[in-house]
Amino acid sequence: MKKSKCSVVLLAFFQLVLLVAIVALYLLQRPVQPAQTSKHLLILSSFAGSIVLNVFIVARMVKIYEKEALLSAREAMAQSFVGLAGSIKFQNQDFNLYIEEISSLIHQERWEDLSSYLENICAKITFLNNVLKVDNAIIGALLKAKVSEADVKHIRLDIDISASLAGLGPKAVDLARIIGNLVDNAFDAVLPLEESERIVSVKIHRSGPLLEVEVSNRGPVIEPGTMEKFFEPGYTTKGEGHSGLGLHIVKTLAEKLMGTVRVFTDETNGTRFVVMLPGM
Repeated sequence: MKKSKCSVVLLAFFQLVLLVAIVALYLLQRPVQPAQTSKHLLILSSFAGSIVLNVFIVARMVKIYEKEALLSAREAMAQSFVGLAGSIKFQNQDFNLYIEEISSLIHQERWEDLSSYLENICAKITFLNNVLKVDNAIIGALLKAKVSEADVKHIRLDIDISASLAGLGPKAVDLARIIGNLVDNAFDAVLPLEESERIVSVKIHRSGPLLEVEVSNRGPVIEPGTMEKFFEPGYTTKGEGHSGLGLHIVKTLAEKLMGTVRVFTDETNGTRFVVMLPGM
């Protein structure tokens, strides 16, 4: 869809340039004679009409692109709000479980167990607070939602951010969708594993002028033939209930931001998705 619209704009632009060139050559090679004035005026009027029509087409296409970009941003923001709602739900569940466990330990007078339990809760709260220190509200909210989700699913989510994300502007929405889809994909990959092996890592740092986003997870090595199909729309190895669009969306958004996405897999490090984005 996007390619077809771009083709229409390019075609209109080249047609406009061609018409201007034809008019210029025509006037230069065939000076207007008094007896042919009306004929020349008709020809020039036709060319002018064509030029105006092309300008109108290009202007309309630009407006369509702007509307689609706005709708895409609103859709991404809606998804972010859904993630936040899920985060609140997970936190409420955690809070109720904490209260029940603390009440039970107090009732049984298991003071040492209570002390250890409270230390674990404090460690979790400290980690969440560190995540919230991300200097971009959209990325911070997304990561906090994923931390809560990982806790419920008994997945260890390691986050390492050494790059400032404060100046992303509107690009933060696309970056959040990229990270969210990669983390969701990694969660799905580690859920069948033993709880001790459910490890997902998110790293965001600078590599020269590029912003590098890496999401990795433990798991079996992926066959090369399967890796080539990962980013095709509708392709999935997870069975029913999965659209197979997550990684395709990641690739589409990365290309929209003029970046690239690559996947690496081996027995030692598991599977890593690396997104390289310029000008972020």
